[in-house]
Amino acid sequence: MGTKKAKNIVWGLCLAAVATFTFTGCSKKDDPPAANKITIKYTVTATGVTANDNIDVMAAAGNHDASQYGASVWKINGVDQGNADDVMIDEQKFLGNTTTYVFETVKPFDFGKLSVSVTNMDGAPIILSYKAEVNGTVQTNQQNVSIAAGSGAYTKDFTYKGQ
Repeated sequence: MGTKKAKNIVWGLCLAAVATFTFTGCSKKDDPPAANKITIKYTVTATGVTANDNIDVMAAAGNHDASQYGASVWKINGVDQGNADDVMIDEQKFLGNTTTYVFETVKPFDFGKLSVSVTNMDGAPIILSYKAEVNGTVQTNQQNVSIAAGSGAYTKDFTYKGQ
């Protein structure tokens, strides 16, 4: 009987050890860290734009899951754009007194994109400047790019992600 009792005690201790390891051996701190989130600010200025020109500026941001849906993503010149993960402005926005637009995320995201496309159909050159700041650090900065009439499309796409 002594051997059977000792065997039961050993089995009990083994089960307790396995249960302890199972529930405490793999804690959250051992999991790999999530990708760093980024805040994004794009500033775009275009002067010399006419109604015949074509300009498309698109900003996008998102996460690797669906966490951005149902909440605000962008502000343009301080105005909340709702829960659209991508926002766009065209040449009509540059025809009035406002020639600079600032796109800002309202919270951090996993990744972002800036797309700028300009076609100067006629008239004077369009002067284009754009800057991308990620977590407060300038990542892209193009200033005073001159796009002559009839020169074809000027198109640039940039992507940014947390490191």
